[in-house]
Amino acid sequence: MNDGGDTSATLPPRIGRYRVTGMLGRGAMGVVYRAHDAAIDREVAIKTIHRRLLRGEEGAEWLERFRREVRAAGRCVHPNIVTVFEYGEEAGAPYIVMEYVQGRELRSYLKDRQPLPLANAVAIVIQMLQALGQAHAAGVVHRDIKPANIILLADGQVKITDFGIARLEASSNMTQDGMTVGTPGYMAPEQFKGLEADRRADLYATGVVLFELLTGTRPFPGRSASELMYQVLNEPPLRATRLNPLLPAELDGVLNKALAKEPDVRFQSADAFIAALENTRLVDREIAADGSTVLRVAPVQAPQAPAGANTPQGWDPTLLAQTERLLIETLGPMARVLVRKTAQQVSSPTELVQQLAESIPSERDRLLFQRRMRAVIGGTITGMATHGAASGIGSQVSGSLGSFDQALLEIARRDLAVFLGPIAKVLVKQAATKAHSPQELYQQLAAHIPTAADRQAFLKRTPAITG
Repeated sequence: MNDGGDTSATLPPRIGRYRVTGMLGRGAMGVVYRAHDAAIDREVAIKTIHRRLLRGEEGAEWLERFRREVRAAGRCVHPNIVTVFEYGEEAGAPYIVMEYVQGRELRSYLKDRQPLPLANAVAIVIQMLQALGQAHAAGVVHRDIKPANIILLADGQVKITDFGIARLEASSNMTQDGMTVGTPGYMAPEQFKGLEADRRADLYATGVVLFELLTGTRPFPGRSASELMYQVLNEPPLRATRLNPLLPAELDGVLNKALAKEPDVRFQSADAFIAALENTRLVDREIAADGSTVLRVAPVQAPQAPAGANTPQGWDPTLLAQTERLLIETLGPMARVLVRKTAQQVSSPTELVQQLAESIPSERDRLLFQRRMRAVIGGTITGMATHGAASGIGSQVSGSLGSFDQALLEIARRDLAVFLGPIAKVLVKQAATKAHSPQELYQQLAAHIPTAADRQAFLKRTPAITG
């Protein structure tokens, strides 16, 4: 239950013995209210069911589903699970009284699509897994693990909420065969197939959440339900380390196992998943006075360059600083480390921009970053000469693609790809056999760009080659 509430709608004055003070949320199944328990002077959240669901022939089934939710949630007692205090019925309408949690949905942290530091993400997910491990041991499967159902408290503690579609593993006669339960972006392959989802579906969804925390995007980026389902059932997930090069290589293996298409290939328990994550040695653990394990989430901080680290040799410090500033808007603090790491591996500003752009999940943000960086670099390739390997661009060599230096053609391809995508490679090859100068080459290529503004932006990139 998130902090705050909507009091604009008409509120019932009381539910049972509880005084209603606000509305926390509304969904397909019911409304969640904030209320005060005067008997013990505490704030609670009360989940109700829509009365329309109780009407007609299916009303009894909905009521039984609601009662079953209470039984399932009541069996899940854990510091990382929202506690159920009471079940009641008033005028034939049931309600659940739950712990009122003041925190933020994990979903809100992901709105900007900025990855969390590895230690923070791992600590959050381990708390999720500890909660799920307890629920699974009690025979309860959540079946809808997603950032909207994960609440992060101010002190770093995690709370899983909404076991609204949880079912007792031992009893599934209330659910029709082939019924799909869950949220598409986090559903395991077996859920898309309409098969029974057990604890391993929860572990799969947790893997999706971890991937999203670390990269800012989900492992299967399909935009439509059909595209997403096809990817989940048939394609391998994206590589987390490609989207976020700062991640350790071994993490790809952990995520691939969590996201395996066959349940038998995945982690078979929450404990097994935790053990794999703990091998990263990035979780701060201590033993509380009662003997339980406490996980602490370190404050989110910008990654720091190693002590004494200087600007990579041969690079203009101003250029790198401006690059960092623009990339921070998309990737957050990790941009500072990423820019310097990438600058040590490439030989020109154009390569730098290209590789950094590949780390940006959103196509829109990627193109915007590339265009803005072109303005930073300027309309010439003069700055590339400071980094040695690209300083020979002005020389002309003979070849099958006319008399252009191959490095210049690669620059032209990358420049054009920003506006036209992969077809740029073919167009550059064609234009290189007809043009006689870099200016003519860029003019011919610009003719393929549909909008005047983009053509002008592309032409500003024309290399100024001097004798």
